Amino acid sequence: MSKARAILWMLLCCAIPATQAAAGAAASVRPLDLTDLEAPAFTNFGQDEGLPDAGVSSTCVDKNGFVWGATPAGVYRYDGRRWMAVDEPALRHSATHVFVDHGGRVWAAFRNTGLAVYDGKRWQAANTDTGLPSNQIKHFAETTDPSGEVVLWALTWDHGLMRLRDGRWELDPGNASLPADPLRSMAQTRQLGVPGRQWLGTNARGLWYRDPGQVAWRRWEGHQFDVAQVEDLMPVMQQGREELWISTYTGGLWRMRADGLRHWSHDHDGLPSNVIYNVANTALPDGNRAIWVASRAGLLRLHEDTLQVFNRRHGLRSDVIRDVIAWRSPDGLDVLWMASDWGVTRTVLGASPWVIASLMGSDGLGVFGFLVEPDGQGGERLWVSSSGEGLSLYQGRQWHHFGQDEGVPPDANIGSVIATHDEAGRGTYWVSLRGGVVLRRPPGQSRFAPIATPWKHTEGELLYDTLVRTYEGRREQWFATRETGLYRLRDGAWTRFPPPVSNAPWRALRVLDVVDAQGRSWLWAATNHGLARFDGTRWDTLGTDLGLTDTNVIGLSLIPDAGHRQILWLGTSSAGVARVDISDPRQPRLLPEPLPPPPDPSVYNAQVDSKGRVYLCTNNGVQLLTPTARGYESRIFGRHDGLLHQECNYVQFLDRHDRFWTGTLGGLAVYDPRRELHDTQPKPLRVTGLRIDGRPVAGPALEVPPGKRELRIDYALLSWFREADSRFRTQLLGYDTAPGDWTEQNFRSFNALPPGHYRLRVEARDHAGNTSTPLEVPINIQAAWWQTPGARVAAGFAVLLVGYGLAAWRTRRLREQRRVLEQRVRERTAELHEANERLRTLSYRDELTGLDNRRRLLEVVSPSPDGPLPRALILLDVDHFKRFNDRFGHPAGDEALRQVAAAMRDCAGAQATVARHGGEEFACVLPTTDAQHALDVAECIRKAVAACELRVPGQDAPWHITISAGVAIAMVRTREDTLRLFNDADLALYQAKHEGRDRVQLHRPL
Repeated sequence: MSKARAILWMLLCCAIPATQAAAGAAASVRPLDLTDLEAPAFTNFGQDEGLPDAGVSSTCVDKNGFVWGATPAGVYRYDGRRWMAVDEPALRHSATHVFVDHGGRVWAAFRNTGLAVYDGKRWQAANTDTGLPSNQIKHFAETTDPSGEVVLWALTWDHGLMRLRDGRWELDPGNASLPADPLRSMAQTRQLGVPGRQWLGTNARGLWYRDPGQVAWRRWEGHQFDVAQVEDLMPVMQQGREELWISTYTGGLWRMRADGLRHWSHDHDGLPSNVIYNVANTALPDGNRAIWVASRAGLLRLHEDTLQVFNRRHGLRSDVIRDVIAWRSPDGLDVLWMASDWGVTRTVLGASPWVIASLMGSDGLGVFGFLVEPDGQGGERLWVSSSGEGLSLYQGRQWHHFGQDEGVPPDANIGSVIATHDEAGRGTYWVSLRGGVVLRRPPGQSRFAPIATPWKHTEGELLYDTLVRTYEGRREQWFATRETGLYRLRDGAWTRFPPPVSNAPWRALRVLDVVDAQGRSWLWAATNHGLARFDGTRWDTLGTDLGLTDTNVIGLSLIPDAGHRQILWLGTSSAGVARVDISDPRQPRLLPEPLPPPPDPSVYNAQVDSKGRVYLCTNNGVQLLTPTARGYESRIFGRHDGLLHQECNYVQFLDRHDRFWTGTLGGLAVYDPRRELHDTQPKPLRVTGLRIDGRPVAGPALEVPPGKRELRIDYALLSWFREADSRFRTQLLGYDTAPGDWTEQNFRSFNALPPGHYRLRVEARDHAGNTSTPLEVPINIQAAWWQTPGARVAAGFAVLLVGYGLAAWRTRRLREQRRVLEQRVRERTAELHEANERLRTLSYRDELTGLDNRRRLLEVVSPSPDGPLPRALILLDVDHFKRFNDRFGHPAGDEALRQVAAAMRDCAGAQATVARHGGEEFACVLPTTDAQHALDVAECIRKAVAACELRVPGQDAPWHITISAGVAIAMVRTREDTLRLFNDADLALYQAKHEGRDRVQLHRPL
């Protein structure tokens, strides 16, 4: 035995499966905290949703739940479905900030045109022409004075600080102590320094402050704080002490506490950019606050000094986030609204039980391996392997990416990452690379190294699974591969088990060790030949003989049923899930009970939690099967539920905390049932617009003057989440007999309603089915003068008189029209008969020769219901016509056919039917069985044709043509007689041709 193989076997003998180690671990292990791991799910709003293409600089949410945005094109409002520009001329200017004060009013700041305020009904603008001290407004802020009164401030570009007092804006006396510099931010702290201290951030002169009772401002000279442009200031209480967060332009992020300053920058702390715009905060389950940062490199999140960066890769449409605000919705969820160069982005924190744990591999094929295990310090850690991004370990709130110095190519396509443990709990880690290479890290070591394997390292080879067990007192390890099937390593020797069909593809995705009721160990494997079973000596595959409709098994899990039977759940590539009872391993039985259909027929490894719920990951979402008295109830998760990507990969896991993990094409996703929110909160239903003939009008009632026709009422359900699933229905009370159907249409329009008083009742429900309080819009349609009762009575009498006169005149007129009409009908009927007769004649006529056509010929020769018909049939053919036609052309040929037709008409007589049978072939039917008479007619035709002189263009001398004719006679009684007559004449014609042409031949029966 080689030294390498001996070392490998020594390590193998110390290993036990990771599942056994997990089962023996203490139940007190803290679950892996997903707080610093998860990424938000973003919803983006841009031009398609109504925003301008110039970007958005600021957002806010008012007391009714409407979202407002400041843009270079003016102020916009989001009504739960679309963004709409505020239809006010004074607001169609470049807006820099929108702000909601403590009373619920919405304020808008403009770069050069002053400000405006919205009281919930209308906007009112102010500028220097109306007494405003400055037209250049940058920002709004609120503080509280010593008496407890809330003070609203406006920060300007050119006149310092303005205060709203008694409804009028006035300059702050402390402006004299400030530098001649634009102001950008303002805040007030409660504990830092003197309680109630006010802070100001300037454009180029740093941070300033003043304490209660003071007028003058002083520059704050903090330790190493030499930043010029202070973008935002945010006080927050964290663990009982106050912090002031300071965002700066090019100076990074700062945090001020009583114990000093903390600075994050690009050079020292992994900050992706030193350009920071503003900050916000949200609550965490542990009572602390998460800090959210708008930066030029995406949205940042800080929790206990752990930094996360979210950018385009996470779903943002722009990395330039200029503003972020946190808003608490009525149902208690924190909602972040972000303004960016692209538009507006929203994320609802905690709205989904799904967590995006990692985006590794999202630029390739996603995550193909992960491992959640105890970290040895009372918690858990996470291994993730992916397509194109190698191997990473998340531990202690930090990610570590393995590099070449640790034996792992940093950009490798890695399949599985698997751990086995020895009896002391020491782990050996196995990593499979695309191409068939297997890396191993033994206990106590930090470096991975490749092991010698018996399979070839081809491009498509990959280790899917490995399993360690003790069988008959001997330790052995099994390997399931993508291209060459199953291998066993025992006592340092490799054994390959060949495919069930020689030279056939042999793929094994998973191996399970199952102990039966007698204590015997059996191996089961998911293969492309069906379910494989190993009895200790050989592998047998069970496919169609077991009843599987698809033998390409891609998932394998043991899930005992309520009766403690050992049931294997098989995922297949095209037939969903099959369940096999292996309580008797020698006689496995396919269970006939159907399951709810999965969202896709490709299903991977089933996972079951402590409550018996089964998770099935497919190529089109995740199916959750909840056991019921009658079987299972199905629920499907997709992207709209927060799932990272619809398409799963082949690796799934159910951790000890009942959290479901799955690798997808977009990364690693986790479903935590404890995060499931049962939304029961009705959402606000609001009227967003009233229009008469396209013009907006003020509410709340819709007063419609006479002569107006088109009415439109717009409404919105402010759900802040999955708005596309909101549904509405309406009823116009006094007009509609019942409410309409539930639809996604968020408006109702009417055209030419009769005068009267109506009420439009609007109902709404959100994505969870919560119905909102209905609203009613009064609609009063005023009557025109001619719609009044008196006018209607007078009009009624006038109508009666006019009607009587019209009726008498109309009666006389109708009688005259009837007479004329009857005459026209008679004339048209006669014309129709004539036209039909002409059409009938044309349908029987050959256009070239003027003779009857084949249709007429067949009618004449057909049997008659009146009795037998004597018939003589002459079939004749122009001799060598093709040669003549090819030599002299079609016009000469057509003229020859017309000469033949003329000769036939001259010789046949009035009782005969002369027809063109087809091409250069003609027929003559005589109402007789006199053979001699028929021969005489045929001979007459032959001679007449031969005597005709044909003038051919380009030829000096005339040309002559000849014919050959066949004659037959019969009494026609049946269709068979007709066919026989044609056949006899045809035979006679061919005999005439055979005997030299230019002759007549009578058919003589044998």
